[in-house]
Amino acid sequence: MTATGSAATASATSTATATATATAEDRGGGGGGGGGGGGRSRSGPAAAAARVAPWLLLAALAALPLAGPGPNLVRLLFVTLVWVTASVAWNLLGGFGGQVSFGFAVFYGLGAYAAAVALNAGLDPFSSCLLGAAVATVASLAIGLPTFRLKGPYFAIATIGVSEAVRVVMTNVSATGGASGYRVMEKGAFHQLQHFYSALGLAAGAVAISVLVRRSRLGLALVAVREDQDAAADLGVDPLRAKLLAHAIAAALTGAAGGLHARYAAYVNPQGEFAFAISVAILLMPIIGGVGTIWGPVIGACIYGLVHEEIIAAFPQLHLLIYGSLLIVIVLFEPGGIVGLLGRLVRAVDRRGHRGGSGGEGGLGARGGHGDPGDPGDRERLGQQAGHESRGRGTHAAAAP
Repeated sequence: MTATGSAATASATSTATATATATAEDRGGGGGGGGGGGGRSRSGPAAAAARVAPWLLLAALAALPLAGPGPNLVRLLFVTLVWVTASVAWNLLGGFGGQVSFGFAVFYGLGAYAAAVALNAGLDPFSSCLLGAAVATVASLAIGLPTFRLKGPYFAIATIGVSEAVRVVMTNVSATGGASGYRVMEKGAFHQLQHFYSALGLAAGAVAISVLVRRSRLGLALVAVREDQDAAADLGVDPLRAKLLAHAIAAALTGAAGGLHARYAAYVNPQGEFAFAISVAILLMPIIGGVGTIWGPVIGACIYGLVHEEIIAAFPQLHLLIYGSLLIVIVLFEPGGIVGLLGRLVRAVDRRGHRGGSGGEGGLGARGGHGDPGDPGDRERLGQQAGHESRGRGTHAAAAP
């Protein structure tokens, strides 16, 4: 009896792990693919386009300044790229690992303040952003060790409390200006394109890190924890270690993004950098695009970055209500976000094309070949027919002398 129970437990945990991996492949679009085609391996022109499209996008953005865009367009693209980095960072923990955090404004703000202080101290911009990332990483460990022992809504509420507590503390720190904020006085002239290329490089690096994490053992561990933490622990995965590591990587990227924005704006203040609206925005972008995918956070950040200012200008008192309503609508009607919607459309077109291409042949053999029907209804009808024939043969055999 004990051996049978052990075998059943091992079978169940193995099935859970396989299910988690399959779900991850479906959400992640095969790891580094387009993210919208599900876990099926694609070949031919579609796969080639999915591999080439990111490089074409990167080349187009890199060559954009050659077209002579206006300063306002460059500023808008810079802010959007900063949002892309923060969105991809949140997806490492919230999408791959399933840990919904409302506290990423802490890392964004700490990275911004650390970079601002470093720039005023005479450090170069690259070292300042690295310092911001390092400070955010240390903060992620201090926050993650106690909060990751909580699950579900308790973890989310804890991150909200931590974010608000840090904002209040920074408001009363006189060394960085307190509630009045802190001005960045960087030596040298202001070059907008330099800021743009810095944000582009950081965003591209964040996407590359996301692909590497998704294809690594850490990515599989995060997916297993997301699907069933207890089953993952039974199979040898250390949930706390996986979540802490993903949290640290995400915090470093978010801190670097905050540092880039602080250098561009030349001013930081607690009500702006540590605002709860920052945390909501960082969480909302991956959900709009497709949480748990590679390109969903990028798409969501691009949409949010381009319409964010227009929404605030049109509805200065209601923009948070609009974001919250949008979040509820997406969760209820399209949990997969834009990437999930595109995946459904592609699969529908594929099915329609398959049926249209094989409809002229007629019959069951035209759909799936003899003995290999392609339609589930055909398989069910053949199964019923085989059952009737089997029962008929059994009846005749019983009646024979």
